[in-house]
Amino acid sequence: MEEPLLFIPTPPFYYIEVEESEQQEPYLDESTSVYEISRSGRILNPVIARQLSFFSQPLNSSRTLRFHLKNGDNVVGKIAGLNGVVVKVKTKDDIRELDGNEIDLITTTNGI
Repeated sequence: MEEPLLFIPTPPFYYIEVEESEQQEPYLDESTSVYEISRSGRILNPVIARQLSFFSQPLNSSRTLRFHLKNGDNVVGKIAGLNGVVVKVKTKDDIRELDGNEIDLITTTNGI
């Protein structure tokens, strides 16, 4: 018997017939619990949410912003972080945490 041009020696193999037996499926206990994904709240005003997302990006995080709050206060600073509804603003003196739903308007300003 002549070997083919490309011969790869391999170990011998055998066909073994497997009897199909009745396999028992493992009993899985059906869970009736309802799992809810915990969300850390969201900002209700879509315009403010979009602006905060935009200004928290690394390219735009160096801009100085003025946050006009619903209670009439103004906070001037740069966004240091955004976590759900909590907005961390780096002001001239310290870092303040603002509720994103309390922001009425965001404008840009020059310097702190």
